[in-house]
Amino acid sequence: MKSTLRLSTVLLLVAFACMLPSGSSSSSSTPKICVLKNCDWNSDTNVCGRYGRSNLCNRFKNSCALRYESCVSSSSVKYTTVSLSQCSGISVGSRGTCGGSSSSSSSSSNVTPIIIRRG
Repeated sequence: MKSTLRLSTVLLLVAFACMLPSGSSSSSSTPKICVLKNCDWNSDTNVCGRYGRSNLCNRFKNSCALRYESCVSSSSVKYTTVSLSQCSGISVGSRGTCGGSSSSSSSSSNVTPIIIRRG
C-alpha cells in the first residue's frame, strides 16, 4: 500500500512539473517532438532546400530529410523547398551557394544588370 502511494505521489509530481511553464530555462533544454507523416525515408529522390532568406542551399537525400531538418532546427529559420537546379554542384548532405558556385566572389544571383542606352 505504501509503495503504491509513493508511486502515485511521484507520478503526480512529474505530471505537475510537466505542466508548469518553462520560465527561465533555455529552449534547447526542452524536448521537441517532430511528427512527419507520409514520409518514405528510403526514397533517393534528392530535393534542394533554401535556408531561410539566405542564398545558401542544401541538397537533401529526400523530402523527409528536409522536413526533419527544418523541424529539429533550434532557430526559427527553416528550409524551404526550391528547384533542384538551385543545388547544382552541391553534393547530398552539403550546403552551398544556391544556383551553383561562381568564380567571382563579388557576383550575386540577386543582382540585375542595368543597361543604359544613350542617343
